[in-house]
Amino acid sequence: MKKILTLLTAFVLIAALLAGCGKPIENTQTPEPVQSGDTTEATVPTGNDPAVPTAPTIAPSGEEWNGYDIGFVSDNGIKYIWDQLGDDMKENVASVMNAIRSVELSCTLPHGIADDDNEKKEFINFIYNMCMDYTYIGTSFSTADRDGDGLIETVIIPYNFEVVSTQEEAWNLTEQLNQRLDEIVADMPQGTEYEQILYLHDALIFGTDYGENSRLPFTAYGALVEHQATCQGYADAMHLLLDRAGFETVFAVGHGTSDLVTHKWNYVHLSDGLWYAIDPTWADPEDKNDKYYVNYDYFLISDEVLLQDHLEKFESPYYSTPTATSMDLCYHMVEGYYVTSYEEAYECVKKQVIACAEQHKKYVYLRVSDEDLYTEIHHKLLLTDYGGEIQDIIREAKEETGADDLLVRWSTYRAFKDGKGPLCIMVTLKYEGEEASSEDE
Repeated sequence: MKKILTLLTAFVLIAALLAGCGKPIENTQTPEPVQSGDTTEATVPTGNDPAVPTAPTIAPSGEEWNGYDIGFVSDNGIKYIWDQLGDDMKENVASVMNAIRSVELSCTLPHGIADDDNEKKEFINFIYNMCMDYTYIGTSFSTADRDGDGLIETVIIPYNFEVVSTQEEAWNLTEQLNQRLDEIVADMPQGTEYEQILYLHDALIFGTDYGENSRLPFTAYGALVEHQATCQGYADAMHLLLDRAGFETVFAVGHGTSDLVTHKWNYVHLSDGLWYAIDPTWADPEDKNDKYYVNYDYFLISDEVLLQDHLEKFESPYYSTPTATSMDLCYHMVEGYYVTSYEEAYECVKKQVIACAEQHKKYVYLRVSDEDLYTEIHHKLLLTDYGGEIQDIIREAKEETGADDLLVRWSTYRAFKDGKGPLCIMVTLKYEGEEASSEDE
């Protein structure tokens, strides 16, 4: 039976190629959807011994290492990872990534990996997370130890069969994604690294809604082409934008708010020699109701701050993830929203409220130096029961600017909860004609 299936598969492949219709992709197990907010995890079914059909490859990229075409490195912006791999692992990675790049159904690992459940899972997730440009890849990988030597030498590659069925359809997804990346990067302003990365970050946030209702919500394609994605789509899109703009970047995987699900975010290496963390998903939460809403609490921050409310950052067995150590370029610091006293906070809020009234904007930002000051600001400035001095600021702003539609009402987002968080406050001003928030102070 296996021989018959193999011959039948080969016949179909040859017939499709001769007809010029593109190589069909053989269907395999379709993965179950994951919980909202997660990255997906590639799975490795056990006990499989599938046929191993062959397929033609795409044209070489011109980038080579040790006889291997390594165009996949630049495609996916993974030079930081690639440079840390040993030679044997590079050959394994090159084999499987080239097969995925060519939309082949299987590949052989030159050096194999241990036939161990944990190692198989680590390797498959490693490969899957690097396929940020190849958004047609599926999650249900299969592996086989064909000679019984305790090493996996065959990987059967899954594809998203609900979206693609031929090589051409798969490559078309990549082409559409790369066109969108090029469009965004082409409009990147000349300026500082901070200004350029802020532009890329906001292009992603303003152009994407959080959710799973797109065809490819766990991919950069979902984020940038279909405009809806989960955390994996946001992180992969941020990674590719940074890479295409010329920044050294790498992803991290860990736990966000729950240790039951995985989360993905980004690191970028700047000319000051330091790494900075960005979590674009948490800048654009699921319940946003305003297209101008952006939470900048996780823009160019340190690991120390990020891991206050991200439960865990995984370390890869294959490469060392960078550590972000500086807050010098975080949004609040650069924009002048970082305060070390109540007096500074009052003046900072007043200046922003006046600017908002003049430009009919809504958001006022603060980042606070310590927990005691955070509590003082929240109680004295924002809570009516304790004085709510922001009311006076809003009245002054209305008189100074003539913004009659600005109301003496507001809501707040507080990023320090249950002893965790980056000590940030965001105030949302209210204007006539807008619905009142249940969080109004």
